[in-house]
Amino acid sequence: MKSNLINGLFIIALLILIFNPGAKALVIKGLMQVGFFRPDIDNAKENHETAADATFTNLSGTDINLSSLKGKVVFLNFWATWCPPCIAEMPGINELHKEFIDRADVVFVMVDADGDLHKSASFMKTHGYNLPLYASASASGLFTGTLPSTVLIDKKGEIVFRKTGAANYNTRQFKDFINKLAVE
Repeated sequence: MKSNLINGLFIIALLILIFNPGAKALVIKGLMQVGFFRPDIDNAKENHETAADATFTNLSGTDINLSSLKGKVVFLNFWATWCPPCIAEMPGINELHKEFIDRADVVFVMVDADGDLHKSASFMKTHGYNLPLYASASASGLFTGTLPSTVLIDKKGEIVFRKTGAANYNTRQFKDFINKLAVE
């Protein structure tokens, strides 16, 4: 009887993790906090390519082009409100953004992959995130189709870091990496 109860509880917990994106995000976030899902920047600059020009549009209808951001480090993240790994990494990205918010040489571009910028803006507001939100007008070569996807572009317009899947970017090592790129 006791083993049936334990098995039943295990199955219920498993079903919750499978069908509830919030629960899945919570587990992933916990794993990030204990050291899993770290961005590997050790070999980040070895294989770099020039970033294709892309256009992004914010809620106000204002466009930005990657070509206009040359001379700045660009943190580009493709995410969706229904994506548990995206939800899990969002608090860390928000904290990272706070660290660089007053820096003119570092730009954050959070790209909505939902196709509903207003829904994504509502999600950001509900969770207290203050991240620059955009829709992709054209992002060929930047988005690989996997969410979340993060691309870091240096001041010369070259992709120096690319990561698909969740990661905790709010680490001293990643902040130092961005600072190093900003002074190069």
